[in-house]
Amino acid sequence: MNLLKRTYGGAIILLVIFAITYLGHLSLSIGFTIFSLIAIREITEAFANINIKLPKTLLYICDLAIMGAAYWQDKDAFILAIIFSVIALLIYMIFKEDVSFYTISIGIFILMYIPTLMGTIIRIRDINYIWPLYITAWGSDTFAYLVGSTIGRSKIKSIAHISPKKTIEGCIGGIIGALVLNLIYHKYYLVGINTSYVIIFSVFGAILSQIGDLVASFIKRKTGIKDFGNIIPGHGGIVDRFDSMIFIAPILYLFSIM
Repeated sequence: MNLLKRTYGGAIILLVIFAITYLGHLSLSIGFTIFSLIAIREITEAFANINIKLPKTLLYICDLAIMGAAYWQDKDAFILAIIFSVIALLIYMIFKEDVSFYTISIGIFILMYIPTLMGTIIRIRDINYIWPLYITAWGSDTFAYLVGSTIGRSKIKSIAHISPKKTIEGCIGGIIGALVLNLIYHKYYLVGINTSYVIIFSVFGAILSQIGDLVASFIKRKTGIKDFGNIIPGHGGIVDRFDSMIFIAPILYLFSIM
C-alpha cells in the first residue's frame, strides 16, 4: 500500500513538473511561485512545532516579491527584492514587542532558503537548462539510495546525527548516476556545450543535491517532524520533494549563462 501510494504521488508531481516546464517559462514561473508559497507554509508550521511563531503573512508577501523579481529577469531587481524583504522583517521586529531577534533570524533564513533559491530556478531563461536540474536532483537521489542500500557499508559518522543511514558508497553512487544521466542528456539536447562543463556541473550539482537533502533533514530533526507536509502522497510536502533541487539551482543558473 505504501509503495502504491508513493508511486501514485511521485507520478502526480512528475506530471505537474513536466507539464509546467514543457509549457514554457511563464508556466514554470507560476508553478514554482505556487510551490514556494506552499513551502513557506510548510516550513513556518514546522518551526511552530517548537513554539517559534513566524510572521507568515509577511513572509508570503516577501516570497511573492522575490519570485516576481526573479521572473522580471533584472538582476538588480532580484537582489533588491531580497534586501527589502530582509528590511521588512527587521521593521516588523521593531514594532512587535513580543518578537525576538532569534525568530526574525529564522524568518531571514526562510527567505534565503525558499524564495531566493527557488527564484534562481525561474531566473534560468532557457528551458533546456531546467531539465538537468531535475535529472541531477532525482538522479542523484535515486542512485544514492540504490547504491547505498545495496552495497553501502561505510557510514558517514560526521552526519550520523542527521542521517544515520548515509554511506560514502551511496554518495559516490549518486554523483556517478547524475553524471551519467547528464552526459546522456548533453549528447542530445545540449550539443553546443563543452562536455567538461557538463561534468563539472554534474559533480558539483550532485554534491549540492545531497547537501540540500541533509539541510532539510536537519531542520526536520530540530523541529521534531517526519515530513514537512502531506500534499504529495507518499512523499511528504513540497520542501521534502524540492530540498535537493533548490540547492542545485544557483550553480545551474551560472552554468546557463556561461
